[in-house]
Amino acid sequence: MKRLSFPLLAAVLLVATGAVGWGIGTWRKRAVGPAPAPDQTQPAPAPVADRGPLVYQMYCASCHGPDGHGDGTASAALRPPPRDFAARPWRFAPTPEAIRRVTFDGIPGTAMASFRSLPPADLDAVVAHVERLAAGGGGSVKPLSADAQLLAAAGFTDLTGAAPPPLSLLDARDRTTRLADLKGQLVLLHFWGTNCTHCVKEVPALQRLEHEHAGRLKVLHVCTDADTPADAQAVLDKFAPGAPALVEASGVGAARYEVQALPTVWLIAPDGTAVGRSSGAKDWAAGPQTKLLARWLPPAK
Repeated sequence: MKRLSFPLLAAVLLVATGAVGWGIGTWRKRAVGPAPAPDQTQPAPAPVADRGPLVYQMYCASCHGPDGHGDGTASAALRPPPRDFAARPWRFAPTPEAIRRVTFDGIPGTAMASFRSLPPADLDAVVAHVERLAAGGGGSVKPLSADAQLLAAAGFTDLTGAAPPPLSLLDARDRTTRLADLKGQLVLLHFWGTNCTHCVKEVPALQRLEHEHAGRLKVLHVCTDADTPADAQAVLDKFAPGAPALVEASGVGAARYEVQALPTVWLIAPDGTAVGRSSGAKDWAAGPQTKLLARWLPPAK
């Protein structure tokens, strides 16, 4: 038997390979068939303007309410309460840029979380919807109450009626002061730090206010960073001799009172409920602060 020459064998293999490839291709076309045409009966994705209410209901309505009035199902337990978008004044102009910034970053120390994970289209949609609610599109505009206006003018977050966390304090003489025992007076909780210049500089002004309203106003200077009440008192004596320095007994008071910046002030009404919270140094002789204190001071005896 003669062997096939190499050129003839290569030709045979080439023809065989082509035939197999043609057969497989023909079978795949018959088995798979052409791609189906798109279903023109399905609705297109909702445009951005129409997605706003949907995204809002998913992420915002439980706190801010269905129409943006701060009356959602979760609002009663939140302090500070959620914003009523239709109420005035806002701390900043309700522009799309400002609303986007708050939605994207959230507000530390509040229930307003960051929504950085929202897709850009959804973020645009919900910002546009909140802007409409802020313009009154969600209902009638509700002005702030007189008390809320006083708090806003003095730079305080409205906490009216909320129950403050329990607080027990120690002074340098190892005496205990409990917030619950001070009902009947307006209590000003002044959270300060030994390295906070602005904190210690405003202590003399607070000391004068306490003397002016003796028996009606109690100022508690709560140090957040001293190891002992004696250490805190040594610092305070340099700036306001006679002002008692206090340290929170359990070590978690600053966290309970959401102290994220110094100084932080809480006002507690004579009935023991919270009035408001503020961060940053204040001019306690200025009109907004004196009006705020006068509103909640108990009657003189």
